[in-house]
Amino acid sequence: MRFVPFVRFTGLGLALAASLATAPAARAYDVLTPTQALGMGGASRAWAVGDAGPLLNPSGMTLLKAYTIEGLYSYATRASDQFLHASIVDNTSAYNLAGGLYYTYRSAEGSSHGHEAGLSLAFPFGNYVALGGTLKYVNLTGFDTMATPDATDGGVTFDLGLTARPTGVLTIGVVGANLRPLHNSEAPQTIGYGVAVLPTPELLLTADGLTHLSENYYTGQKGTSGMVGAAYTLAGKVALRAGGGYDSVIKNGYGTLGFSAISEIGALDVGVRQDLFKTEGPARETIVNVSLRLFIPASQTQPDLSAPVNGP
Repeated sequence: MRFVPFVRFTGLGLALAASLATAPAARAYDVLTPTQALGMGGASRAWAVGDAGPLLNPSGMTLLKAYTIEGLYSYATRASDQFLHASIVDNTSAYNLAGGLYYTYRSAEGSSHGHEAGLSLAFPFGNYVALGGTLKYVNLTGFDTMATPDATDGGVTFDLGLTARPTGVLTIGVVGANLRPLHNSEAPQTIGYGVAVLPTPELLLTADGLTHLSENYYTGQKGTSGMVGAAYTLAGKVALRAGGGYDSVIKNGYGTLGFSAISEIGALDVGVRQDLFKTEGPARETIVNVSLRLFIPASQTQPDLSAPVNGP
């Protein structure tokens, strides 16, 4: 198979970003979760492969030897929140450097809309530890603390993450998100941490914590959220996911389900999150994600840190 270096995907990434449609859109506070992670309760910071790398923990991009292009659509019922997202993640470089490029467009009912673009890099130090970072630009209109509906907020911030794999079946992840504060709850400062266990190549078990470092503007809440999930792959062709957790920002419990149809050239992923109960705050919410992944053939030159490329 041919070698596809990281530098070649930048042009394609810009083309994907430019092709995403924009539409006018009121205030909301949902944060985009990758489809596979959504199906596992959002618990993927210790197994942040593919699109979950740039969005949840950039150091996780080193775990799979793969070159993946992904497009995602997400809809949340609370404020008719919608996300259009595209990413490219490449971990096939002969230099062991993994990279990711992504763009997200967001809209909500009323006049709120926003853009986010980021570049992620990660490097493994031997077979046990990897470090990664994401530099991103956020531009938002009509969200959070703006004085007028058409005011703009945003700027440049970054994430830093670490993934450790002390044994072949255990992975640990820690990540700080939006470490340069933007004074906007749509880009919240958080510390995430998690563990992933792979008892077999087909089974993945995950558990995460997510500590919010400041109060959410809309709910006045912060605290620590918890989430767990599992994924099982049948004959390398179908992946089933389930999970759940507790969201400290809205004080709701929720359950999730996910499904993937996998082939040698790509995969179709679906994830659903449903709030189960609430002690205070907004009404129960439903979130639905649909994404399409394309696997680009490339030479297998990385250290053996990974499960099978078409795994959960």
